[in-house]
Amino acid sequence: MKRIVSVLSLCGMLAVSAHAADNVHFTGNLLAGSCSPVIVGTTMEEIIFPPADAADLQASGQSARVPVTLKLANCESSLQNVKVTFSGTEDPLLATGFLALASGSRASGVGIGIETSNGTAVPVNSTAGVTFPLTAPNTTLNFNAWLQVEPGVTIVPGEFSASMTATFEYF
Repeated sequence: MKRIVSVLSLCGMLAVSAHAADNVHFTGNLLAGSCSPVIVGTTMEEIIFPPADAADLQASGQSARVPVTLKLANCESSLQNVKVTFSGTEDPLLATGFLALASGSRASGVGIGIETSNGTAVPVNSTAGVTFPLTAPNTTLNFNAWLQVEPGVTIVPGEFSASMTATFEYF
């Protein structure tokens, strides 16, 4: 009899310890809609710099500005503004915020600068970015890009490319 009581007592203790309870909490964030970037092919925008004479570029220090237009469509009417930031590989020989040419480029000695159409610099990899007002349903964001000569370096002519990512934060 003593043995049965011991086994029953043990079973009772196991059953008690298996009935633990705790609360589960759910949290989240419901966001307003956004805009749809207008994509042509596989990119939002392809910027083609006109041919530039390396000697002229070396003498002037930078190229003429080239317009960059980013288009947003189907913007929610509840949204007021969009903050745009750019990320990419920075040119280590230029001041912070200039985009480096891709490693497969034949040209060298320059980086790419980005600014708003009114001349405000938009450094690559800066969290500050630039804010634009949104106009529903479509908004056009205007920037300029230019080639900046790296200090103390002779430009090597040739084809070049570079890529950066545009991030849009709506509020």
